[in-house]
Amino acid sequence: MNDLLEAARAVQVRAYVPYSGFPVGCALRAEDGRIYTGANVENAAYPQGQCAEASAIGALIAGGARRIVEVAVIGDSDRPCSPCGGCRQRLAEFASLETKVHMAGRGGVATTVTLCDLLPHSFGPAHLAADRGDTSGRDALSVLRSRSDLRPEVAIMLGSGLGEVLEPLTERVAVPYADMPGFPTTSVPGHAGQLVLGRVEGTAVAVLQGRAHLYEGAPAAWPRVPIRTLKALGAGTILLTNAAGSLRSEIGPGRLCLISDHINGLGANPLTGANDDEAGPRFPDMSAVYDVALQQDFRRLAAEAGLDLAGGVYLATPGPSFETPAEIRAMRAIGADLVGMSTVPEAIVARHAGLRVAGLAVVTNLAAGLGNGTLSHEETLATAGAAAADLGRLVRAWLRSLAPAGKESAP
Repeated sequence: MNDLLEAARAVQVRAYVPYSGFPVGCALRAEDGRIYTGANVENAAYPQGQCAEASAIGALIAGGARRIVEVAVIGDSDRPCSPCGGCRQRLAEFASLETKVHMAGRGGVATTVTLCDLLPHSFGPAHLAADRGDTSGRDALSVLRSRSDLRPEVAIMLGSGLGEVLEPLTERVAVPYADMPGFPTTSVPGHAGQLVLGRVEGTAVAVLQGRAHLYEGAPAAWPRVPIRTLKALGAGTILLTNAAGSLRSEIGPGRLCLISDHINGLGANPLTGANDDEAGPRFPDMSAVYDVALQQDFRRLAAEAGLDLAGGVYLATPGPSFETPAEIRAMRAIGADLVGMSTVPEAIVARHAGLRVAGLAVVTNLAAGLGNGTLSHEETLATAGAAAADLGRLVRAWLRSLAPAGKESAP
């Protein structure tokens, strides 16, 4: 089964799905053991395209085979992807009713049925990109609770090149995003793609090492499940960190900057679509996204630690291209001090869920037109890594102040 699922997953990325945004991969095992694969192909007459199963059957026939003895189908939702009614009939043309059909989704966990059993497993709009299923985080919560009894008070999202700033943690349990339904996949260097539960300076934390980005193809709504899972796990506060470019020459590379507000330049909002009334209100207030009391705490702790903490408004762009000098001038004109390609979706979803939000940026470069040379992600990672020690000192001081002993001694 595993070889079929791997073959289906490998071909899934080649699907042509500009209309549904729902790639499907299919792998068929012939009587002689050979594996044939196919992906779905759409056209402007959607849904009159070619299903992945039909593509795989075409490859099987072209390869000289006639009988199918095993089937694997992988879709792009959190639930197993079953062949549509037409493809069930196509499969029955070349397979017996006892043929095993392995159905899987993004999580990779397969449900196996026979071709005869497939009829009750419907396929409809809920499987497509327009509806990614349950966004409450309950399924991911079950996975986390099965692996750790820790109930974090604080969640921390670590950005590019910052994934190790809080290591080592005590009582450490790491869970890959791939193991939790609804969590994103990460493909950018500097983003490990795992959630780590543990204690830092006596405070129970959930640390997200890596995030998704719109430029990777992730929808703006990607933070819904991770953020809601963290709240259900017990976190009441989230600290969002990132690597950012500075629009002010006096805030140079290597500086830490407290985010006081943001400008959403992504062209999308993570709350677009049906609202989950249990998660938060339809029209959440955003007049104070970044908690004022938390900002005061960080400024005090930075001063005590001798850290030069700047402050400013963060503007998010979709990326992946860096900004032009003209764009930077426009951003400065509307009040931005920092620019990056993340953070805003997470902040919006967190406030919608009622979490207190704080934001810290590591300045990795002066924005286009303010410095010399060209910009690169390698520079971002290198500078973020160099400044990680200061970020770690500040965050550890904050977590120490939240621990029982720290709360008693705080002014």
